[in-house]
Parts: sequence; structure tokens; C-alpha cells
Amino acid sequence: MSIQFLQQLAQSSDKEIVAIARAEGFDITTSEVKKLRPHLEQFSFSWLFLGIPKDILVEVEAVLGRKRSRQLIALFTK
Repeated sequence: MSIQFLQQLAQSSDKEIVAIARAEGFDITTSEVKKLRPHLEQFSFSWLFLGIPKDILVEVEAVLGRKRSRQLIALFTK
């Protein structure tokens, strides 16, 4: 996943993010995107090397559940 793509996501509307996710085979609602957006805006380049901070993973899992949060993270690491 490129930094440019993540920056593009941060600038996209909630509906655009839903469409991008669906194109990648991940089903997400606009209300879930709204809940996750603050975490997208916190993204740091260091996450690519050190991994996503545990507190962020816990919050993403609280929104999406364990299975779906792992699917989402897999999209960002492929």
C-alpha cells in the first residue's frame, strides 16, 4: 500500500472510500468509515515499518469486529 494511496483515501469522501473498499472486495458502511476516519488521519509512515499501534488495532476491532478488522488490515498490507 503506497503512502500516496493512503493520502488519497484521507482526502476521499466517505462514499468514495466505501466504493474503493468494495472494489477491493471489502464491504464497509459509511457509518463505519466515519468511525474509522480519525484513525486514517492519524496514519504515520512509521506504521509501514513498525506496524499499526495496538491501541488503533483495538479501536478498529471495536468498530468492525475481529474478522473484518483483520480483512481490512490485510488489504492495507498486500
